[in-house]
Amino acid sequence: MTGEAGERDPESEDDERAARLQALLSVRVAVPQDELGQGPLEGRRRGPDPAAAPGDGTSGPPSEGSTATGRRIGAGTVLAVVVLLGLFATGVGLVYAGTRILRSSTEGEVLAEQTDPGSPGYEAMVSATPTMLVVHDVDGLVQSLTVLTLPDPGAGGGGVVLVPTRTVSEMPTLGLAPIEAAYDLGTADAQAAVVGDVLGAGIGEVVVVDADRWAGLVAPVAPLTVDNPDALEVDGELRFPAGELELEAEDVGPYLAARAEDESDLARLFRHETFWQAWLDAVAAAGTPDAVPGELESGIGRYVRSLAAGPVVVETLPVEPTTVEGFDEEPTFVAEEGGVAALVAEVVPFPRSPRPGVRSRVRVLNGTDDLDAARQLVGSLPPVGVEVAVVGNARSLDQETTTIAYVDPSHEEAAEDIRDLLGHGEVLVDPRPSDVVDITVTLGADHD
Repeated sequence: MTGEAGERDPESEDDERAARLQALLSVRVAVPQDELGQGPLEGRRRGPDPAAAPGDGTSGPPSEGSTATGRRIGAGTVLAVVVLLGLFATGVGLVYAGTRILRSSTEGEVLAEQTDPGSPGYEAMVSATPTMLVVHDVDGLVQSLTVLTLPDPGAGGGGVVLVPTRTVSEMPTLGLAPIEAAYDLGTADAQAAVVGDVLGAGIGEVVVVDADRWAGLVAPVAPLTVDNPDALEVDGELRFPAGELELEAEDVGPYLAARAEDESDLARLFRHETFWQAWLDAVAAAGTPDAVPGELESGIGRYVRSLAAGPVVVETLPVEPTTVEGFDEEPTFVAEEGGVAALVAEVVPFPRSPRPGVRSRVRVLNGTDDLDAARQLVGSLPPVGVEVAVVGNARSLDQETTTIAYVDPSHEEAAEDIRDLLGHGEVLVDPRPSDVVDITVTLGADHD
């Protein structure tokens, strides 16, 4: 809609922007921590074995949350909060808080809770792999997107995945566009939702970091020694020569934001890889919790300390060049499906679905007296495109045949993929409605 002078109506623009924001945001399910541990990650960069020691519990700055550092809170952001609150109020959002025992219902009959993991009918929620998106913001624009993952928080180590901002994805109302466009809608949550779609794994936390925040984060272990692959100019002057250099804390933000002439996104992210490796090495060498400021049990401080305490995979997301009409001013990329799936399986062993319906939610139950069978299986299921939500024991432990029961035809293909992975079992329709899982795998005597 335009006014008499041919200019766009500001109210119309706000409505359109708000509609796009609402379409991009997805409601994520919060899952409690469970005692289902994962083994250590055999990574490409080995840190020291000892985990970070406990600290003084000093709280970090308020920027370590899901809101942008120094960004103006606009009408779109306020509307997003209202939309999310409305969704939760109407029951769309499910929050599992505190309990480890799943309250199940079968055709209206509430089953008795079992607290003994060895008893028939015991079920527990599976804890999703912790994930965080780090958004590097310069004057309201995305400079880089980095996903941190903690496959085994207790043991340390994990993944650092650098996502090219010019990776394209099909987004509601925006169509096919570089994922950095999601941030233009005014919320880091929208950006995290789009990155989750590209990975096929939901993002649990998001933090926005600007140049001042980078300086504060790195200061305790600065300067960092990095091998800079290309000379970089800032404001027309050479600031970072090629070769080994000492990176002071206040240099980190400008260094990560700088671009060499005609430098591609992939070449720039190689420089980011060297920074993350140098930073994690320095934190590991320091060996103290105050090597990273902020909270000990939350925020980016928690992730960096845990990553530095074990083996880490630092990689750029596998992508391929592509062409998108209307976005020819800079190279664009598309995620390489097989490579992304393999990387996510390595660094996010228990992914959450980025949006409802993307990954079928699966319950795995022991149907025999081998009570370890379900736990041993759950780690192999996510690579077929599902989310393992529940593990436990069937009500009967004398089942002969493994069954893969789905509650809706839309999950039949996923059920068949699970059967193909197992190499045995009967796929069937589960007549019992469930608002917790889409597929129930019950292991029988035919499962080795």
